[in-house]
Amino acid sequence: MSLHTIKPVKLEYSRPIRKGKSNKNVGVLRGNSELDYRLLDKGRLKDNEVIQKTIHAYHYWFLFLKLSLELESQNATMIMKFEQTNKEIKTKFKPAVHQKIKVLRSKYKGWDLDQVLTQSFNVWWKSHRHLFSEQICDVLDDKDTISNNDRHLTLQIDTSMKLTDIINTVNKNIKEKRKANKGIVFKKQRKYSVSGKIHKDAILNKYNALILKLQNNLSNQEIMTHKDGYIRSEYSIVSNYNGNDDYARPIWGLLNSNENSYGAKQILVNVCNGNFLK
Repeated sequence: MSLHTIKPVKLEYSRPIRKGKSNKNVGVLRGNSELDYRLLDKGRLKDNEVIQKTIHAYHYWFLFLKLSLELESQNATMIMKFEQTNKEIKTKFKPAVHQKIKVLRSKYKGWDLDQVLTQSFNVWWKSHRHLFSEQICDVLDDKDTISNNDRHLTLQIDTSMKLTDIINTVNKNIKEKRKANKGIVFKKQRKYSVSGKIHKDAILNKYNALILKLQNNLSNQEIMTHKDGYIRSEYSIVSNYNGNDDYARPIWGLLNSNENSYGAKQILVNVCNGNFLK
């Protein structure tokens, strides 16, 4: 039984992602719970659209949301903080903090949450990328009208000219347009945004640590040193008061928040509320 939920949970759709081989030419990452997924034009650009972050951010958001949905289906309550007691006088001085896992459906319109639970990220992303992307430009034809939106700049370009001259001219016009628009706040086209910086290994370490602790099949040491490389980064292992290596400390840091970063449990709760890393 997991020590991090009030009642036992059994995970069917959510699994840790083991370390695999990558092909730098196409950016393939492999995981035993997901089909291979590939970076789209170095992660952000595809066709005429751009996503805010590299594809890793949306992949991890998807994984945490899948886990949230699975825990919700089992009526799970997460133990965010454990009860603290004074062992000498056997009194409680800090009560436990619990959080029932419940996904706010109103925050995920268009996500097709039933598909999130059962599909791989690859399959789901193909039909839902538009939720996170913005259109860069449009090629106008004779039937189109010029946009009167201040965020747009319409240029007529002679494509027979030298490419460097075209680029320099376009850059100059864009800079002037942005200067003229300074102070104007435009509504974003994308519906969902990722807050903060994304370090893929750090987020993956937290996700894997949470999954493995919920499964409760491996010790802290086995999680940290597993041959499948569930924990990607090097962590300093210190000795406890018994003189043994203390693997609980880095696991605790991955699961719980501090003043510098969110732990896996808080990321999970934030995702339930419709936010990733916010």
